[in-house]
Formats: sequence, C-alpha cells, structure tokens
Amino acid sequence: MSEATTNGGRHMVGPVLRSGELADAVIEAIRIDNPGSEIDLVDRGAYIRVQTLGRCRLTRDSFAEALGRPAELNEIEPWLTSFAGRINTSSDEITWEESRSGS
Repeated sequence: MSEATTNGGRHMVGPVLRSGELADAVIEAIRIDNPGSEIDLVDRGAYIRVQTLGRCRLTRDSFAEALGRPAELNEIEPWLTSFAGRINTSSDEITWEESRSGS
C-alpha cells in the first residue's frame, strides 16, 4: 500500500506538490479550508504529499490569503505533480475526495 492508500479503511486524499513557496501557500490554505481535519504532510525534499482523511478542500480565497496577493487556483497546476483521490475543480475551489466503489 502507498502512503496515501488507507487509514483505518478510509482513504487519504490530497495533492502532491513540488516543494517551494507556492506549496507552502497551498498547505496553509488547506489548513484554513479544512478546519478540524488532521493534515498529514509527507516531505520528500523535492515534493510534499498533503493528505487528509476522506476529503481535502482548497479555495481560491484561502490560497490568495496565504500568498498575500490576488491568485487563481490554476496557478498550482505546474506545481501539482500528482494527487490521491478523485479531483473536482472549479474557479473557486478544488476538492480531492475518496473514490466511490463502483465509480
């Protein structure tokens, strides 16, 4: 099983990002957007795996707040090397969720 596979039968989901200032802003924004959720970081030097249990949410407003400037979520695309879970995107938020059985 991979690091992001399961935790007590539930799946860990979230982005895998190249390390750097933008990744730090994404992590800060994910902390804001997922209150009460445990955020697990696996730092491998060149990249960081960001994981939450079942669902991970990132909003444009929190991302811009973390960067300290106006921002669009598509700015993370070049930094997003992989992810765990099913990804859903809009101009206002990105979510990573557990894949449903049979989907």
